Amino acid sequence: MFSFFSNKKEVSYSIILDIQSGLVRGSLVCDSLDAQSSEPRYIVSLVTKSFSQKAHIINSEHLIKKTLKLISETLEHLLRDAGHNKIFNIHYILSSPWIFSKIKAIKVDYKIETEITQKTIANIVSEELKEVSKGADVFLVEQKIFEIRLNGYPAPVFDNKKAHKLELFFITSFSSLAFINKVKTLVQKHINIENSSFHSGLLLQYSALREMLADKHEFIHIHIHNELTDMIIVKDDLCKQVASFPFGISTLLRKISLETKQSIEASDSLLSLYQGKKLSDSEMINLKKILDPLLMEWGTSCKDSFNTMFDITTIPRTVYLSAHSHFDIFKNTLIEYGGFNFSVLPYDSIDSVKDVQFDKGVSESSMMKMYASALLR
Repeated sequence: MFSFFSNKKEVSYSIILDIQSGLVRGSLVCDSLDAQSSEPRYIVSLVTKSFSQKAHIINSEHLIKKTLKLISETLEHLLRDAGHNKIFNIHYILSSPWIFSKIKAIKVDYKIETEITQKTIANIVSEELKEVSKGADVFLVEQKIFEIRLNGYPAPVFDNKKAHKLELFFITSFSSLAFINKVKTLVQKHINIENSSFHSGLLLQYSALREMLADKHEFIHIHIHNELTDMIIVKDDLCKQVASFPFGISTLLRKISLETKQSIEASDSLLSLYQGKKLSDSEMINLKKILDPLLMEWGTSCKDSFNTMFDITTIPRTVYLSAHSHFDIFKNTLIEYGGFNFSVLPYDSIDSVKDVQFDKGVSESSMMKMYASALLR
């Protein structure tokens, strides 16, 4: 391991922990401390820990306990691989249910032409944060401004300009303070580190897509993880909608298991055989009878999320889909259900990240590669 450092150059190490529903993925990333270096960063270790599949739904207390255990196991693995090398920072990437994001569009009409400054924007955002942070158990993860418009027109440069109307489009992501404190306390037991930051997985994925798809002005990104599905909808170059609903890959397998009276593992294998059309005709028909209403349930949740702002005539037609297993099952559901006529592409297919590479023998993850590029650039 770390064979590419034979020249003994000075390097820094970072840990990225991707905390999803039922899965934690971690990476150890190495970067040159030379700011002028054009060499890529290297992911020198990557590990994925997930829940053992169960046929029953776990409650929130159990979910937190098991997730913390996965974080501990993932961190132990990465620290063993790091050896005596110092870790400079840790990035925590949160997906649902550990994070909630809210899009806000604020419009201000001024009676007279008014000068718009950085302070004007900061005051508006500050007032919104007061509303979001009223609860005692709220931890602000991040806030991102998508666009500022003056008199109806986008204003990438707005400071000290005058306008009658100001429009501000931004998204706020927050988490449970109690959960964040549990994570920090747990990590502190393994490593004493001062530099740490929390991020929204969905917003990082969105940022990566906007970077790589600069010529695409509208699309949908859907991330299916174990127990939940997250989505973000981009229209007219703006993030218009974020949504999450409790149906993921493990949810589907658990429902199949209950219907077939088989284990989760057997249901997983059965679904793979079905997807590959390797079952007998009668087995294909019987499983299809079970599967169709379950996938329709997932498809209906997608459609409900779309319909909060869009209809069949205005919804973007291109979907970038991320699912760590049974991709084609969900892809076909999106294409066949609801009449949206989607073009569904794998999220991995657009990986154009050049500034991050994997060390020899390290498992690869396109999403972790994009995270590393976005966080450490």
